[in-house]
Amino acid sequence: MNKKSLVELLVLTFFLFTFLNSHTQVRTHTLSKISPSKIKIDGIITEEEIEESKIFNLDNEISPGYNIPSTYKTLGYMLYSDKFLYVGYRAFRDQVKTSVLPRDDFKMFTSGQDMVSIQIDAFGDARNWVGLVANALGSQLDASRIEPRGVGQGPDAEGWSAESNYDYETVGRVTDFGYEVEFKIPFSSISFPNSKNQKWKIRLTTRYIEKNRQGVFVESNTSRLDRDNACKLCQLDDEIIMNDIEIEKSFNLLPYISSNISGSRDNYNEKLNYSNPELNYGLGLNIDITKNVSFEATLNPDFSQVEADVTQIDVNSPTALNYPEQRPFFNRGIRSLDFSLDVFYSRSINNPVFASKVIAQPSKSKILILTAIDDDTPILVPTKYKSFSGVGSKSFNNIIRYQNVISQNAEIGLTSLYKKFNEGGFNNVIGTDGLFTFSKFWKFEYELFYNLSKESNADWIDTDEKFSNYTVNLDGESFNGSALYTTLRRDTENWSTRIRYFDISPEFRSDLGFIVENNLKRISFFQGYTNYLNKELIKRLSLSSRYELEYDYSNNYTDSKIEGYFTIASVLDSTLFYNYEYNFLNSYLDKEFRNYDNHRFTLNFKPYKFVDVISGFSFGKDIAFREEIPDLGQRLNYNLTLDFTLTDNFSIKPSINYSKLRKIQSDEYFFNGYISRLDIRYQFTSFLGVRFISEYNNFSEELFFQPLISWRPNADTIFYLGGNQNMVNEFLDYNSPHYRTNSTQLFLKFQYLIKP
Repeated sequence: MNKKSLVELLVLTFFLFTFLNSHTQVRTHTLSKISPSKIKIDGIITEEEIEESKIFNLDNEISPGYNIPSTYKTLGYMLYSDKFLYVGYRAFRDQVKTSVLPRDDFKMFTSGQDMVSIQIDAFGDARNWVGLVANALGSQLDASRIEPRGVGQGPDAEGWSAESNYDYETVGRVTDFGYEVEFKIPFSSISFPNSKNQKWKIRLTTRYIEKNRQGVFVESNTSRLDRDNACKLCQLDDEIIMNDIEIEKSFNLLPYISSNISGSRDNYNEKLNYSNPELNYGLGLNIDITKNVSFEATLNPDFSQVEADVTQIDVNSPTALNYPEQRPFFNRGIRSLDFSLDVFYSRSINNPVFASKVIAQPSKSKILILTAIDDDTPILVPTKYKSFSGVGSKSFNNIIRYQNVISQNAEIGLTSLYKKFNEGGFNNVIGTDGLFTFSKFWKFEYELFYNLSKESNADWIDTDEKFSNYTVNLDGESFNGSALYTTLRRDTENWSTRIRYFDISPEFRSDLGFIVENNLKRISFFQGYTNYLNKELIKRLSLSSRYELEYDYSNNYTDSKIEGYFTIASVLDSTLFYNYEYNFLNSYLDKEFRNYDNHRFTLNFKPYKFVDVISGFSFGKDIAFREEIPDLGQRLNYNLTLDFTLTDNFSIKPSINYSKLRKIQSDEYFFNGYISRLDIRYQFTSFLGVRFISEYNNFSEELFFQPLISWRPNADTIFYLGGNQNMVNEFLDYNSPHYRTNSTQLFLKFQYLIKP
């Protein structure tokens, strides 16, 4: 055993034997069982339903106040039948902000709408939560929550992800006293221990804008929150008991049919060349083997991209860009494959002809097996400063993931990722990870991976670049490498500390992941302070700093920087963020750039009830990475998004993202351009809506249009009718731009959930 392995083993052994248990005072509630005929899900909570229900008071404000009495009264009502859990909410408000939204639209949060939710830990082990949310009109958003990793902002920083598509029914209505919402949650849609008698830990939550506090977003719960407790998933103080339920296993069939016709042209003078209409069909199967073991398979799945990605500015990026996953199959149930090292990236499986996954959740553990045969496999080769990409042919992909919850304070995992190409190459990555709590405040996490790789002999990447002693081109070389990530973190109500270490060898590659750089040893130190002031003007104040130092595998000093962060949450649901970055050294290729800084501001606020403003502005110096000889330039970026909710059903969202990098010694630009986007939506109901997206890319001088009609009565039944049109600027002369359609597509898809 080498020194590095010995040190890692000693560190892990230390944390495995130093856990301290933390406990919360749990309130137990035995729910009443009722006949389904006595319940009507119509958004009206009757007195008869109230008499049968267990009543909960959502009277504890946890944000911005800290465990103080709620200003507004909110009551929750719970009971159950053989097959369903029923949850009702009666919210007393002097104003209600809501609109009709499509399923899983995060605008419900970002626009400060009135909403209610139930959070469920069915296994009671703080492994993960199920979050089912509805606004005052019954529009749905479901999510899951795991213990967050790393340092970040937004929902992911709290461990939330809208990825599961749980099947449940909600109806809401605005009343003269506020609003009412009813939930009908099938037991078949939730994983839980395989028993007719259930104990679930739960929390009921409401969010709203409080008029008397000038537009502040308030959250109130049934339970208290200990901000000093690093384990947020441990703090569900209510437990519900439901006896003699019917264990109904899911058996779902998902047939689909889709068709599209497309046209394109290669030259300006050519007419559009239309292909013959394509007809595709396939079948999906989702079955519960037991209540905690499920199997999902798709034959000839339609993984076409319906939701148009927001184009990112990539004119100065030396590495590939990461886009979020929007395909349901690769979102459901695979949060366990979220790694700080990005060894798994679902979009590395591009166009599968077959895919399947098995998810098993026995007591204290979770197993995931995902298999896919991909027709058009993307290839990503990282190096120290650049990444290179291409598209290969057919590949076989297999992922095995095992997690074990040793205790509330300890979780370890094992992972295997395997990709084999028809041309003979393969990439095999194996690794272990863990998350340990060893006091109320301190946590340690690690990820350690090792790869065995043999390249295909193929022309998918064309470059003369090298990494270590190998070529980037795919020429049959064999190599292996390792990657290590560790974080020691401390979290209290006011303070956050992170000591983080990355180590990625030059030969490390994960063909099923998104590794865009290697040959680095990086250590960073983060210290943050947050104070929930809850004052008239300042509701929350955050100050933080981070120092980062990096070496390559030859122990050459390559990068170092320091950053400072400042955040204020204030009235009008506003958040002001400022980031200062000073680079002591930034090495790129054969050049060193020293002592330059950058400034970044973001401001999000709501000046009026019907509009949300999201804005950003940054300036300073940056490296022109894509120049033949990299150089330092003067950078300016800004972005602005205006989200207008004109009625309960109608919204318009224009946005612009501008970026330029000017040469310091002249008025010339390395690049100078913008991307503008317009998103117009009319939502007839939560299920039925129309949308039109247009986008102009000034860098490539392309226009993009996408109209879409969508109908989605449940998580899996969908109907899409829409099209894509891409137009390119063709110069007839030097002064007169002329836009002409370069490619076009009309598509239709119908997928229907069948429950035999």
